[in-house]
Amino acid sequence: MSAEQLEFNVDRIDAKMGELLASFEAHPQMQPPNTHPTLFFLFDFVRNTHRELKEIDMDKFRAGDANARSKAQDVLGRNNFTNMLVNDTTGKLALMTGGDPKNPVDFGEEIREKAKALVEV
Repeated sequence: MSAEQLEFNVDRIDAKMGELLASFEAHPQMQPPNTHPTLFFLFDFVRNTHRELKEIDMDKFRAGDANARSKAQDVLGRNNFTNMLVNDTTGKLALMTGGDPKNPVDFGEEIREKAKALVEV
């Protein structure tokens, strides 16, 4: 998708990202003091992406500013990557985040559904 054709509903994406972050925070393995490293890694990735979303100047985006559109494209790409990682069954995500690749974290249906919803907006 070219930047000129980029469809970007910032309010809807913001809401969906907020819902996903809330689901991460409610996950039983995110509770201190024994937060699962893979859950925390992905939570932090989504939180940073959400912060990037909020930093986009939507007036510049609507005016066609290349930098604002590039940032929006980056948010969409990171959301796609989040969905891919949440559905990882190879154990590679666990290796990357200090978890046990033979026993990867179960994100649960709620997080998987909300991650999928991010790529459907």
